[in-house]
Amino acid sequence: MKALATTLIFSLLFIIIAAVARAQTAEELNQKSMTLMAEGKPAEAIEALKQAVKVDSNYATSYVNLGFLYYSNGMLEQATALYTKAIELEPENALAHNNIGAAFLAGRNIKRAIYEYKLALQYKPDYAEAHNNLSYALNSIGATDLAIDEARKAIALRPEYARAYNNLGMAFHSKGEFDEAVRQFQKALELSPDLVVALNNLGTTYRFQKKFDESIKLHQKAIALDTLNVESYNSMGLAYMNKGDLQAALPWFQKALAIAPTYAITHNNISFVYYDLFNYSMAMQHAKAAERYGMKMSADYMEDLQKALDPDYFRARHILVKSESEAQVILTDFGRGTRFSELARAKSLDRNTAAKGGDLGYFKKGDILPEFEKAIAVLRVGQVSKAVKTERGFHIFQRLK
Repeated sequence: MKALATTLIFSLLFIIIAAVARAQTAEELNQKSMTLMAEGKPAEAIEALKQAVKVDSNYATSYVNLGFLYYSNGMLEQATALYTKAIELEPENALAHNNIGAAFLAGRNIKRAIYEYKLALQYKPDYAEAHNNLSYALNSIGATDLAIDEARKAIALRPEYARAYNNLGMAFHSKGEFDEAVRQFQKALELSPDLVVALNNLGTTYRFQKKFDESIKLHQKAIALDTLNVESYNSMGLAYMNKGDLQAALPWFQKALAIAPTYAITHNNISFVYYDLFNYSMAMQHAKAAERYGMKMSADYMEDLQKALDPDYFRARHILVKSESEAQVILTDFGRGTRFSELARAKSLDRNTAAKGGDLGYFKKGDILPEFEKAIAVLRVGQVSKAVKTERGFHIFQRLK
């Protein structure tokens, strides 16, 4: 009996020793988590890192890696707490400072992000990613020259760093140096042809250069590469909007909101589209949504929307020319598809309204000349009048409400 007990004790000890021998260290669990991430298994990777923290609660790398996984899933508060723990354990951990900077930036705490990126560079001056991230943050607050310097430092450290060229392009775009911005975005795409952010940024710069077709092609490619990228759909909508094709712009903004219903920028953009399409109720709906999700709308615009929804108000625009023959040419151009606002800017002698596309604003009965009011009252919304003669010349009106 005693011999049997001794045998059982030795067997149990052998099992315990074998289990201890098989136990993974925190470093091994971290490596396992990276492998799981590469295999597309984020949930398993998170569990491996949680186990790593249990094995060694003082191993900062586990907190940094776990923080990154939470950050990647939009869990900024949890990620920030984990990065903070890593920094408590290793105050000079450049990766932890860089990553917590990214979390603060995503949470729109740009000043704190800049502070953390600078700490990362203090502890690791040759940290190309931190230079690049600092470039992006500086550009976000309008410090474009400093942003350019940081992007160039990142490129000097990593000449094939496509995202650094992209950030350099963004800074030049912010300065209004569009040709240089285009060169930098193109360099980014030479290095990484499928870099969606560079495709969208180059498309945006082309839009500012009024190269709308080129812009649309780039956003189409970006969407094909990433069908859930909200910026691609929003940028496509802006390209069509600026091109003057409002009906084509509308579905792209709608697709953006289908993916991100709380995206204030797109609510803002689609509100203006609906406004120009004379759908004032939808314009108001999206303007209020933009404000609800964090964007302050122009007080003048909101006041215009209130008037647009008030049945006592009219709204119209006009073009003033000297002769009836000039008026007929304008009517012909409008019939061929030229926008009324463009014709007003180019042709109208009323310079006070020409700069606004001929917009007379909102008015009630009795606020304007009787002959103007009579010509506008008989029109449907969107309809254009024949030439109306007054002592100033010949007017063409378009009713907007």
